Amino acid sequence: MPLVILGLGNLLLADDGVGVHAVRALAADPPPGAELVDVGTGIFSAQAAVERATEVIAIDAIEMGQPPGTIGRFELDAAGARPVPSSLHDFDLPALVRSMPPTRRPRAVVLGIQPERVELGLELSATVSAALPALLRAVRDLAARYRDDASCLDGSPCAD
Repeated sequence: MPLVILGLGNLLLADDGVGVHAVRALAADPPPGAELVDVGTGIFSAQAAVERATEVIAIDAIEMGQPPGTIGRFELDAAGARPVPSSLHDFDLPALVRSMPPTRRPRAVVLGIQPERVELGLELSATVSAALPALLRAVRDLAARYRDDASCLDGSPCAD
């Protein structure tokens, strides 16, 4: 599978589990050609998926200093020149990609959402829950671009 979509987060910490909620929602009608991986907080389960990917979309709760429910898109710079804001848990996608041989590094994007609540709880906050459909659209749009845009397939940047 050239496109892997990772759902990151801790389902026990309310909004931190948004990536897992998103991947589970996508599973009902997966983007064509995409492999969905419910990573949760199991960082090592993501490594094998990332290593076989040419394109990676990671979905995560990210502290961006924005209003809750804000969605951010961060192109991963494998060289580390442009940092991606920190995940709320110990998953370091940039480090994982940098550890790979340069010829095998996938193109990676993090779609993050600003959490409202990161505390014990199984449910997303109302704000993040209301933003989930927009997050899913962003994932589907990006997956379609990766699938359909020839410039993405040859490793060149996709046109905006």
